[in-house]
This record gives sequence, C-alpha cells and structure tokens, in this order.
Amino acid sequence: MNRPGPSRSAQSGVSLVVVLILLVVMTILGLAVMRTTLLEERMSANMYDRSLAFQQAESALREAEAAVRAAVQNAGKGWVIGVRCGDDPANPGSIVDANCAVPGNAYTGGATCAAGAAKGSNCWFNAPDRLGADNNSAGAPQYFIQYMGLRDSADELGLGASAGNLQYGGSGGGVVQESMYRVFARSHDPSNGDRSVVVLQGNVVAR
Repeated sequence: MNRPGPSRSAQSGVSLVVVLILLVVMTILGLAVMRTTLLEERMSANMYDRSLAFQQAESALREAEAAVRAAVQNAGKGWVIGVRCGDDPANPGSIVDANCAVPGNAYTGGATCAAGAAKGSNCWFNAPDRLGADNNSAGAPQYFIQYMGLRDSADELGLGASAGNLQYGGSGGGVVQESMYRVFARSHDPSNGDRSVVVLQGNVVAR
C-alpha cells in the first residue's frame, strides 16, 4: 500500500523558513561589519585629530621658548616675562600662589590674552597658527609662562657655594645667574569646540 509523500505546500513552507533564517543571519553579519567599519573610521579620525593637536601644542611650546629667550636678551635676567612665581630682587612684585600651579583651566579654557597684553599677564597667549583652517586646525595654539626665579651654576653643579671669581676661568663675575621659566602649551583654546586637546609642559633656562 503506497503512502502519500509530503505535499508541495509543506515543502514550500520549509524553504521559506530557511530563507528567512539565512536572511536574518546575513543582515546581522552586515550590521556587525558596518559597525566595525564605523568604529575604525572614528578611531582613525581621533588619531588624526590628536596628531594635529600635538603638532599645534609643540609649535606653541617652541614659540614660548623663543619668546622667553628674546625677552631675557632684551630686558635682562629675572622677571621679564610670565606671571611671577619666584623671587627677583631687581624686579620686585607680588607672587600670586594661584597663578603658580599647573593651570587648572588648561583643558577647559581660561582667559586669552588680548593683543598687546603685557608679558606678565595671567592669561594664555596665542601663538601663530601654522596649520591654519585649510589643514583642519582647531584654532591658534596657546602658551602660558611662569617665572620661577633665578639660579646659578652652584645649583646646576650641585655645589654648596661659589668658588668666587676664579671658578672655571671666570674673572670677577662669580657664578653665572640664569632665569628659570616653566611653560605650558596647548593645541588651542578648548572652549572653541569639541576637539582633541594636547597640553605640554617644558622648562626654559635663559641667561
């Protein structure tokens, strides 16, 4: 006695289910690939943005170092540029402790110095924007200078006292005094937009 086989309608129903399952799997795989691609694009964009920010901050650091050396050459050693954070008998002035720590607004904003502001102003000076808007610059890089005081070669050499005017061939001048400065440089004013901010710190000694 022959038994009837599965009907065509039943076979068609199974094929439809299999196709739908495969379609769902392919859709999930496609979404996963798309999400991975978008994540990689964002990571690449962030790395590119940070690279630009680092270049800007380094440019501002070099600009500040040049400004410090130029100020010392023109006006002599001591407190001739930057906020006062160290003693200098030849250039008396008050020391504001709040201005002598790491700037708390380095990553948030802070006051930008106006054009022609005094070199001792408590604000962020703009440096030339060497990248420019054509290279996706986030704005002009900035620097903040702190005068840390005077030191001499006795400090540098670890000596307890000067050897006087005969030290290392000197003639009548004693030890050489140097002006110490601390510089903070950042890629741009952080309040200008949601971009990567890089802050660098350097020490400058000028004589």
